[in-house]
Amino acid sequence: MVTKSALSQARKQLSHTAFIDLNRHAVDAYYAAHPEFKTWHGFRLCAIDGSQFRVPDEPDIVDAFGVNPGKDNQKECPLALVSVYYDVLNHISIDSSINHTTASERDCAAAHLNYAQSNDLSILDRGYNAFWLYALYEATGRYFCMRAKINSGLLYKQFAESGKAQAVITLEPNQRSVEQCLGKGLPTQPLRLRLIRVELEDGEVEVLITNLMDEQAFPAGEFKELYHLRWGAEENYKRLKQWVEIENFSGKSVLSVKQDFYAKVLSTNLTAMVANAAQQQVDKTTAHRQHDYQVNFAQALSKMKNILIELLLLSARKLQGKLEALIDYMACTIEPLRRGRSYSRSQSKSINRIFYCNYKRAK
Repeated sequence: MVTKSALSQARKQLSHTAFIDLNRHAVDAYYAAHPEFKTWHGFRLCAIDGSQFRVPDEPDIVDAFGVNPGKDNQKECPLALVSVYYDVLNHISIDSSINHTTASERDCAAAHLNYAQSNDLSILDRGYNAFWLYALYEATGRYFCMRAKINSGLLYKQFAESGKAQAVITLEPNQRSVEQCLGKGLPTQPLRLRLIRVELEDGEVEVLITNLMDEQAFPAGEFKELYHLRWGAEENYKRLKQWVEIENFSGKSVLSVKQDFYAKVLSTNLTAMVANAAQQQVDKTTAHRQHDYQVNFAQALSKMKNILIELLLLSARKLQGKLEALIDYMACTIEPLRRGRSYSRSQSKSINRIFYCNYKRAK
C-alpha cells in the first residue's frame, strides 16, 4: 500500500513546470493540427486579463503570494494574482501565470507576448493602458485593441466629446513613460495609433485604442463586437473558479498551489480541445433548429475529470477509440444559445457569496 507520507514525498519531487511544459506542448500541437481554428479577420483573438485567486492561509504561501489587507473589520485574505492569455474563440489558455498579489498586470501581459504569434490580436481592458506597453506591441510587431481611460488623457477626452467615429492620433510619451521605456529597452519615439468610438445602449461612450490602422480592412463599426468578445476571458475565470474549483487546493505548500493551478489549466485546455471537436458535430446535427447550440462545458469537464488519467496512460491505438467515444458523448450534451438576453443583477443576493448556483462545480 502507498502511504500518505510516501505520496507526499513523491509529490515534492514533481516540479510544477512539468504542467507548464505539457500545456505549451499541447497548445502548440493543437493549433498546428487544426489550421481551421476560429479567427477574426485572420487573427487569433486573445484576451489578456488578470484576477485575484484565494490561496491557503499558510505562512509559506502568504510569503510567496501575499495578502489583501481587507477593510478595518475584516481579516487579511491570502491572495495570488493570476494572469491568462486566452483565445476567446477557441477557448484555449495559451499562457497563464500565478504571481504575487502585488505583481503588475501590465508586466504579466508583457510576459504573455513571449508566446504570441504574429497573427495574434490582443484585447485588453483599460487597466492595461501604458505607453510602454503600446511601444512593446509596436516593437514586437504584435497587434492590440485596448479600452482607453477617457479621463486619464486629454486626447481621449477630446475625441470622446467630438462625436467622431474614429481618428488617428500621434501619442507623445511623457517623462515617466520615457523612463519606463528606457528601463525596459523599448523605443521612446511617438506612436501613431487609432482611436475608435463605441456607443453603448445606455448612452455611455467608450474609446478603444488600437494599432490596427487599415480603416478599409478593419472598419470602425466592427470594433464594438470585437471588444465585447473580451468577455470570454471573464467566462473562463468563472469556469476555473466555479466549475473546476481551482481555488480548492489539494495541499498547503507553495509547490502544491502551483502544481494544482497549472494542472487544472492544462486539464481545462484538454477539455476545450475535445469539446471543440464535438462542437463541429453539434453544428451539423443542429443546423435545422431554431437556435444555435453549444457543447455543455460543465458536463464536458465532469466527464473529462473521470477519464483524463486513463487517456494519458492509454496506448495510441486504444486512445483513438476512447477519444471518439468522448467526443460523441460531448456532442450529445448540449445547450441552446439564446443571444441578446440580459437580466439585471441582484446585488443583494451576491453579498459574501463565493460560489454561485449557476456555476456550481463540475462533479
